[in-house]
Amino acid sequence: MGPVAQILIVDDDPAQRMLLHTFLKRRGYLVETASGPPEAMHILEGKTFDLIITDLMMPYVDGITFVEQLRADPRYKSVPIILVTAYATDEIVDKGMRKGVSLTLTKPVDLDKLQALVGFATH
Repeated sequence: MGPVAQILIVDDDPAQRMLLHTFLKRRGYLVETASGPPEAMHILEGKTFDLIITDLMMPYVDGITFVEQLRADPRYKSVPIILVTAYATDEIVDKGMRKGVSLTLTKPVDLDKLQALVGFATH
């Protein structure tokens, strides 16, 4: 078995953060969380991650703008990013993909689908 994937979850909703964190940690992943893009960028200064899961609708900086910021950093040019949103319209999904989103997951999060996407993204 290879090294354990490190995942960063970025979501302003504490309940959603805890749900994703607990679910993924119980499956053996190393998981850190941030309450929004500013905190995430601070965490990312000193660490690298194998996968980033971010919410779309957050105060100050939305998920797609955050993805643009990540993709501008050479360290995160090719790291898979899953966008989680309750507003998964074709427009949002298309815009996200153009800006660098790897996969999109709709809310409420289907944990089986989350597990499949995380497995796909980290292998």
